[in-house]
Amino acid sequence: MPGRLELRTRISRVRLDGREHRVIRPDRPATRLVLHDDSFWYSGYADREALCQLATLWSLAAVSPRSIIHVPTRHNASPFEGRSVDLVLSHALHQLRPSRWKAIRGRLGEGAPHKIQVPDFANAEMDYTRLHYREYRDLLNFDSAGDTLFVTGSRESFRQAAHELSTVLTETVRKRNHDAVRHVCAELAAGGWPPARTRHSTPDMLHIQYYPDDWPPRAA
Repeated sequence: MPGRLELRTRISRVRLDGREHRVIRPDRPATRLVLHDDSFWYSGYADREALCQLATLWSLAAVSPRSIIHVPTRHNASPFEGRSVDLVLSHALHQLRPSRWKAIRGRLGEGAPHKIQVPDFANAEMDYTRLHYREYRDLLNFDSAGDTLFVTGSRESFRQAAHELSTVLTETVRKRNHDAVRHVCAELAAGGWPPARTRHSTPDMLHIQYYPDDWPPRAA
């Protein structure tokens, strides 16, 4: 469907501390997607399929403020060095406490199958001029716990991030039949640019790079 992205997902409802948490994750998580905590920043690597899934999930975060979006990546085989982590996206208004995530994750179960349709923000008009105003609040915030990077934000900040990821995907497709794709990436920073301080000494940058489909095996 033009202008829409589709993805088969699993929805789990977890009741904890008197609250119900609605957690959405891919039915078939991309296997060629890894996120590493490199101490100074988070490094992400993804092939085209994984970039498409990731952009769809960030778009879902933009339009589903009452849901927690879980991107399981920490158990994926990786050809890179570093500590692998999962990714969780959540609206700031949801007030998800990262310290409670392990308990929520442990109760997810299989979840109910559900196919989502979300807007494709690849060609959306983006207004970045407001980033320079002190009162601007549509920013991403980073935190970490339980081998997971937590990103909270608003509809607009998630929408902008989804746009950035879709742009990377579009660039790789555009170059596919031309020169070899070199370094194509998206840089998502906590608090806009320059990056802001984060909680618990969490790195303030998520650098997601396109990595070709022919992943080498992990070095012995």
